[in-house]
Amino acid sequence: MNKKEVLGVKQFFLKLVRIMTKNNNYADVLLIKENSLTISKDNVDINIDNGMDFGVKLRLFDGEQFHVFGMSGLDKPRLEKEAVKLSKIKALNKIRLNICKKKINKHFLVKGKLDPGKISIRKKAETVNKLQKQILGGKIINARVLYMEEQELKIFVNQYKQLSQNINSCFLMTLPFIKAIDGNTRYNYKSFFSSGYEVTKIPLQKIKKLINTTYKIAKAKKLTPGKYTCILSPHLSGLLAHESFGHGMESDTLYKDRAKAKEFLGKQIAPKFVSIIDNPAFPARNGSFFFDDEGVMASPTYLIKKGIVKAPITDMYSASRLCMEGINVKRSANARAESYDHKSYARMSNTYFAPGKAKLSKMIKSIKDGLYLHNSSGGMEDPKGWHVQIQGVVAEKIKNGKLTGELFYEIGMTGYLPTILKNIKAVSDKLIVPGTGRCGKGHKEWVRVSEGGPHLLIKEVDLA
Repeated sequence: MNKKEVLGVKQFFLKLVRIMTKNNNYADVLLIKENSLTISKDNVDINIDNGMDFGVKLRLFDGEQFHVFGMSGLDKPRLEKEAVKLSKIKALNKIRLNICKKKINKHFLVKGKLDPGKISIRKKAETVNKLQKQILGGKIINARVLYMEEQELKIFVNQYKQLSQNINSCFLMTLPFIKAIDGNTRYNYKSFFSSGYEVTKIPLQKIKKLINTTYKIAKAKKLTPGKYTCILSPHLSGLLAHESFGHGMESDTLYKDRAKAKEFLGKQIAPKFVSIIDNPAFPARNGSFFFDDEGVMASPTYLIKKGIVKAPITDMYSASRLCMEGINVKRSANARAESYDHKSYARMSNTYFAPGKAKLSKMIKSIKDGLYLHNSSGGMEDPKGWHVQIQGVVAEKIKNGKLTGELFYEIGMTGYLPTILKNIKAVSDKLIVPGTGRCGKGHKEWVRVSEGGPHLLIKEVDLA
């Protein structure tokens, strides 16, 4: 849609809101339109997929619950008809919604240096094919390259706000596979993110580093289970923040008593130099946006500040429920829906440990015998028990204050979050937020996120 069309949709949505709120109920309208292109290449074939998700969601809150109508496309007569139906619902006034009433009418735009829309699919496929061939060869038995681009338009209107945002994102992932010394196949990976097609401009030295690390992974040993002094890379520290503390601080899990974090609100859980932030306003990251799916403007939320458990990330309904329990929480910009026909939940955006003051070089030198944890294949959270599992970790041995180059493969990191946080001994001064993935709530409700942080030095880490 061009600017004129977006303005016209905003005016129409405002009309729908006025229809729905004639009985003094709260109402909003959300349009989501996403166009995507995915190209993947390995030794077998190349796959090209186009996708589009386009629809509108009407919501009315009657004082007790939301009534929702969603439909694909933009059928104005049908939407107006459904708005009239919703307007007949009487107000109950049992729950007072936590609503931001500041009036804003604005359009936001994010685009990269190279517009992917100006490059043909054929050219993009050729680029993916070239990258795959650069990685393949020698002892690399297979290489998979995945390129994905998305153009996202969202329009949100309620009684107070008329907001729209266009966000372009491009993602590239490289996965070389190699035969290990034990005969099994192992893999390495590296992912890249940008707001434009420049994401495909990967320097040759980065490809060489990826291949060299893969060769080392082929020779990597299995680790003896035990407790280790570890330095977590920004990727690992971000995954720790995301899996163990991000999910545990989603407000809907708190008011349903499904998260142990509720018991720790306002309490010291980590050293004073430890803070964890969720920040959708972080510039040019995979989890960034200007406003959430309930019209709250993006800003950072401290989950932990100076070691104290602070505010959860919220959506409108669960924030209101927590306030009814006497837990005073502010609305954060974290209400997110996978699509127009899905519910908006409290979800993470860009989640990371805040930087500290330590130098990475000094952190490494302080370790006589330990491990540097490079990356992993994923993680799993347990908000109720507040345990965390991080799988597929690649680690490098540290001996007498130096990285040795000796790798260990397929490590699992486990632990109880308060214990892990208590054992953080240093936080480096450099912040890196490299995450490029998607996050589900349970097994569904996928949204784009990033995670990262500084390096962390943690003692007594359980590895197996």
